[in-house]
Amino acid sequence: MGQTSTITTAVLERFLIQARLTGAQASLRPDGSHSRIFGDLHVHGLRSGRSVSLSGLHTRDSVPEPGTAVSLTILLGEEVLTLTSTLETPTQEGDATILHLAWPQDSAQIHPRREVRVAAPAQNPLKAKVNLGNRILDALLVNLTETGVGLAFREPLMLDLHTLLEIDADLPDGATLRCPGEVCHLTYMEGHDYPTRLGVVLNPTPSTDLGPMLRFIQARRTDRSQSLRQG
Repeated sequence: MGQTSTITTAVLERFLIQARLTGAQASLRPDGSHSRIFGDLHVHGLRSGRSVSLSGLHTRDSVPEPGTAVSLTILLGEEVLTLTSTLETPTQEGDATILHLAWPQDSAQIHPRREVRVAAPAQNPLKAKVNLGNRILDALLVNLTETGVGLAFREPLMLDLHTLLEIDADLPDGATLRCPGEVCHLTYMEGHDYPTRLGVVLNPTPSTDLGPMLRFIQARRTDRSQSLRQG
């Protein structure tokens, strides 16, 4: 889809079924700007016109009360679904807590994934340090996905494609992203304070912990998709 669209019940049902079959990433936020986001969720099942169930809740998570208004975001391929609902009484399956949402009464919406970028120019950029061989440079992280980052530098840089580097970015709440990467794109944007732009593919090692980054992405994606929906 090329633009945000309101979807029918049939389209919503097909989207949720596909999300369940593919294990698509979902996040849930109780209404309220400072409420905790529940990430790493997945569609567990659905009863069309009645409810949607979610799995993946951590044992440390405190489940909001039934009747709590929530916003759900699901990433499926190049599309992001957002909808609002209310929580129903959770159930237990073994050691797992299954969340249940009432079938949304308001229209759900789908946005192209590119409109729900995190660390995008319209949002506050993240500070980063980049190790380029024997040089450590300050940079801004202006775009971020699960597989790559966009970096902006004040300095002009002449780099070959596939140049290896190391990224050390400050994430909110004191978390950091430390990961090696490989340059896949370089451009110069005349007139910008940070004119040199690099597109970098992340190359995590077995010891790289991407958990903080993935949780941050889910949080920003939820915030962004909610603002698109309200707009």
